[in-house]
This record gives sequence, C-alpha cells and structure tokens, in this order.
Amino acid sequence: MTDSTENRTAYSGPAVAASLSLLLAFLTLMITHHISRLTPTLDKWVHGYGYWIPGSRGSGPDGSIGSYSGKETLALGVWLGSWLILHFLWRKQELALRAWTRLFVMGLALITLGFFHPLADPIVLFIAGWFDLP
Repeated sequence: MTDSTENRTAYSGPAVAASLSLLLAFLTLMITHHISRLTPTLDKWVHGYGYWIPGSRGSGPDGSIGSYSGKETLALGVWLGSWLILHFLWRKQELALRAWTRLFVMGLALITLGFFHPLADPIVLFIAGWFDLP
C-alpha cells in the first residue's frame, strides 16, 4: 500500500508568492499613507476606496478611521491580487528560499523604515516635487 502524499513534490514557489504578496501589501500601505499626507485632495482620493468599511465616515463617539480605511482597502487588494497571480505563476516552481528569505527581511526592514517620518519625509517630498505636489 502506497501513500499518495509520499509522491507529491512540495514546491517553494507558493511560499515565495505568499510572502511577496504580503510585502507588496505593506509597501502599498506605506505609499498610500504618504500620498494621503501630501494634500487633502489626495487624502480624499485614498479615503474613497474605503467607504465600504464600517466606521470610515463615522462621526459618533467612536469617531472615524478616515482615510486609513482606503489605505487598508488598497493594501488588501494588492495583497489578494498579487497573491493570486503569483501563486498561479509559481505554483510549480522551485525558487531559492534562502535568498528569498534574506530579500524578504531586507524589504520588510526598508518598508518599516519608510513609516518613520524623519527618514521618509525628505524622500517623499523630493518625489512629490516631480509631480508639482506640495
């Protein structure tokens, strides 16, 4: 009697796809955070994606979570969309997990530093200057 699970090959592609999609979602959250801080118009644009979340426009005792609902929505969309696409593309791929783990940790550290305003604000304002944003 043979076990059918013994002959199955475990590929590393789905693991890389799942972790890369998470990294892309964090990157989206960081970018939308900085975009919404540039002008009230951009903040309203980002906020528009999150109107479906309860409490996004509230004014009661719990207040409103404001444009964070749009940032969450965009990050959720990037996470789910990229995960589906990458998983489909890499579901039977063997990728270098050791190298990917290093890249993942470095990317996570860089994105975390991107939320640190004294470091990120000069870069954000420099890039915003290309688009004539304040």
